[in-house]
Amino acid sequence: MPLTPSGRRPSGKASEVMAILEQRIRGGDYLVAPLPSGRELAAELGVSYVTARKAIGALQAQGLLSRGGNGRLVLGGRRAGGQLAQLAFIAPNFPSLEVMRWRLAIDRLADEHPCAVKNHFFRHWHDPALIDIIERSDGAFLYPSAEKVPAAFAARLRARRIVVIDQDWSALGVPSICCFPATFVRALLDHCRARGHHRIAVLNTQPHDHAIQARLAAYHGWAVDHDMVPYLIDAPVLVGEDPAVHAQAVLAAALRGGVRDWSALFCTTGTVALAAMRALHLAGIAPGRDVAVCTLNDDGLGELVIPSLTAQAPVDPTPYLRQTLTWMLDPQRAWQGATLIQPEGCEVAVRESTGAG
Repeated sequence: MPLTPSGRRPSGKASEVMAILEQRIRGGDYLVAPLPSGRELAAELGVSYVTARKAIGALQAQGLLSRGGNGRLVLGGRRAGGQLAQLAFIAPNFPSLEVMRWRLAIDRLADEHPCAVKNHFFRHWHDPALIDIIERSDGAFLYPSAEKVPAAFAARLRARRIVVIDQDWSALGVPSICCFPATFVRALLDHCRARGHHRIAVLNTQPHDHAIQARLAAYHGWAVDHDMVPYLIDAPVLVGEDPAVHAQAVLAAALRGGVRDWSALFCTTGTVALAAMRALHLAGIAPGRDVAVCTLNDDGLGELVIPSLTAQAPVDPTPYLRQTLTWMLDPQRAWQGATLIQPEGCEVAVRESTGAG
């Protein structure tokens, strides 16, 4: 345990206060809450001012806290001494398995580096707390919402050490990690065509964000290249609504509406694909036998459902996250190479939904 400014080790209540402060700092809590003064901390935790000062002094000696020009406590920040960098993980405030998977990958990597990562969930781009956490953090991983990003907000991102995950914002000048690039849609469509499917439909109920627009464009481009008339079932929900429930209803209505002249279905997301397979099943159409179903990103569920879902093979994001984290943690380091980081090629995980087995 580090020494206090007087050279003694903190003990008793001071040690307890120090442990609470250190837990908060290492959890990134002071990215979203102001650091208390010694008197504020003493009142909050029910200890004496002297005890609070001992705990604060010990953390100053450790480098986790320091004093600003006005005498107020500030986080030690990322400096040559190796103090904790305060990072943020920012995502829309609705449940998503993919968001959770990214967060867990970042947590595992952050444990190896001198940094704390704090969650922040938002409803819209104009959220003042969102802007504040971006300005106060040393860097951030941003999982975008489907809402169109304002130009002013994109410019703010370019001025900070922000990395977009799961989408390609490189055209906006923002470094991006995209493990499931839209260009890989062609590999899934090629797989279906090789299986003898020459009429491939697309189902989408997700809002038209950058990723969905790019996947639909890739499908249209592929169809044109193969002299195939595109067949698009596109009924996007509003941001915040459930695309899975809507996908099942939309496909069920399409199946009731007339003769099905397609034998394969590409779904823009894994969530939509699972809902589509349920709609097919309820209509007496067997996915994998009567209709091939595939998607680009199966959200890690492809092998767990029945029938198992054909998709791009899983990609470990750790090497890409490590590259961007290295950049975030070194304020003197310039970004190296292309602003878009993605796999070099697409491996298709062929499963039962397209007739494997």
